[in-house]
Amino acid sequence: MPHYEYDKDYPFAAFITNLGKYNEGTLVGEWVKFPTTAEELQKVFERIGIGSKDDFGQPYEEWFITDYDCYVDGLYDKLGEYENLDELNYLASKLDEMSQSEYEQFQAAMSMDEHTGSIQEIINLTENLDCYDIYPDIQDYDDLGRYYIEELDAMQVPEHLKNYIDYEAYGRDVALEEGGEFTDFGYVRDTGDRFDEVYDGDRDSIPEEYRVMGSAAEPELTQDEKLEMAMDLAFDLDQFFRQQDPQYAAEHPDAQAAKEEMAGKLFEGRIAFVEDRLNDMGPEALEQFSQRLEDFKDTIGYEEFLDVDPAAIREALENPDKSHVDEMLAFAEQAGREYEAEMFGKAPEPTPDDRETGETVRTPRGTFYVTDMSREQMETAGYGLHHQSDDGKYLIMGNGTRAFAIRNEEAQEHAAPEKMTVLVVEPRKEPYLKEIDPGLHSLQAEVGGDIAASYPFSDPVGLVCNDEGKLIGLELNRGLRDEDGNLYDIMAGTFLVVGLGEESFASLSPELAQKYMEHFKQPEQFISLNGQIIALPVEPENPLRTAEMTLEDDYGMIDGVINNGRKGEELEAAKAEAHRISPEKRPSIRERLEEAKKECGERKRPDKAHQKKPPEHDL
Repeated sequence: MPHYEYDKDYPFAAFITNLGKYNEGTLVGEWVKFPTTAEELQKVFERIGIGSKDDFGQPYEEWFITDYDCYVDGLYDKLGEYENLDELNYLASKLDEMSQSEYEQFQAAMSMDEHTGSIQEIINLTENLDCYDIYPDIQDYDDLGRYYIEELDAMQVPEHLKNYIDYEAYGRDVALEEGGEFTDFGYVRDTGDRFDEVYDGDRDSIPEEYRVMGSAAEPELTQDEKLEMAMDLAFDLDQFFRQQDPQYAAEHPDAQAAKEEMAGKLFEGRIAFVEDRLNDMGPEALEQFSQRLEDFKDTIGYEEFLDVDPAAIREALENPDKSHVDEMLAFAEQAGREYEAEMFGKAPEPTPDDRETGETVRTPRGTFYVTDMSREQMETAGYGLHHQSDDGKYLIMGNGTRAFAIRNEEAQEHAAPEKMTVLVVEPRKEPYLKEIDPGLHSLQAEVGGDIAASYPFSDPVGLVCNDEGKLIGLELNRGLRDEDGNLYDIMAGTFLVVGLGEESFASLSPELAQKYMEHFKQPEQFISLNGQIIALPVEPENPLRTAEMTLEDDYGMIDGVINNGRKGEELEAAKAEAHRISPEKRPSIRERLEEAKKECGERKRPDKAHQKKPPEHDL
């Protein structure tokens, strides 16, 4: 066994981590010294949870290497987080089997930085140490020159001329010619012998005694197990595509059907369609699933030349109308148009990508980029109608692989916006029906600011009010009561009673409009009594009645002026008497006005001579 750095008895150790738990936010792993055994590694896997199941019943199967402790000079930077454990154990075992001199020769060869690009190459380097000569006592060019002249007799130099030889210059020429290098272990040169590839990177090329990841002769999975594996892979792929690729969601609106279809194709060995879509999404997408796809290929015995769809070929031959021949023809026609345009100096026909506006439209089937091409242009480019947006303003056009949104010009030209019937409830007024434009701006205009909605009733209705009504001091309007009739909230400011559609507010039905017109018919005012809020019914405002009261109020004021009004003592006495007679209920303003009017009528009017004259003004 060689002597490693820091007096360690192993070349390196790896911290093996449970990938599933790491993705859940928990670091679960353990240091493993290499070389190790399959039994010891299996115990480590059990301790870190590899093979156990998560909360959803899915087993933790994947792992990665978080860090290394390496005591072989120059090796640490060559080790990655997804290294093959069999390869690591193979390398560690080869290092551990070396003598001290062989290990020093290996270290010197590593310093040459040849055949060190991967673990596979470094393993082969351990098998080809005879391709390098090491001279531990030669530390510089002068030593090298003297060694070649004096020891190897590379040049015959008379004794009396040896003091005049530039050994350093000669040694530099020798090193340059041989491609030799000076290392911490001495001078190293390539012998020129053939470098043999003993290990070709195939796991089967690793001797059995060095393998730690189980036997290659593992029992083959049953058909049911393969199908379950295909379903698991299809589920993860479908979820990934729906999150990253809006075109996929448009093509496959039924998620369950899409997963089953994909699982069937995977089970049959038709994997190229998955790799093509991942490739289109970029290298990061393919990298995320590359290992799982390779494992699945190994499981089902995948052969690339069989990755075709025989059923699709058969259907195309038997039913040309149902095949993708039309798509291929459309592509060929487009290519022909571009070629013709190039030949005659014309601009090629626009494509949806060329005319993207930067906007997107979201529908229940996905999110689509908007292009300003017309429907005719899209159809010419090979795109057909797929579906419409919910508001009918956009058409989603697809060609089987991609889809774009275009404005529905016909709908925008002919469709008049529908009015929405709502119940308006204002403070001190009876409710009334009103037709307004649908949309946020109309609702905001009715309530005088940003809106808030509540749904206190079992009927499909909502209450829309000013979101800051209470904060800005809007007049309290109507109270909301629970099943027992207890007041639990008060609406402030004008609010609306609206119907509820599937996705937004809608018109009130005649039945609900009548119901809630009666419900909120009585205006209310609110007072605080012994720490509790009390709602009192008030008469609704009436313009004619208000005018009458104003006229009566003016008449009373005129009578008061004519009679010089009541003296202060009389007023105080009248107030005290009114309070004594009816302490629990004060007369209403109307009652007091009627009483004042009656008293004025009973009094004798003063002579005109005593009437005050109006003030004189200069004209």
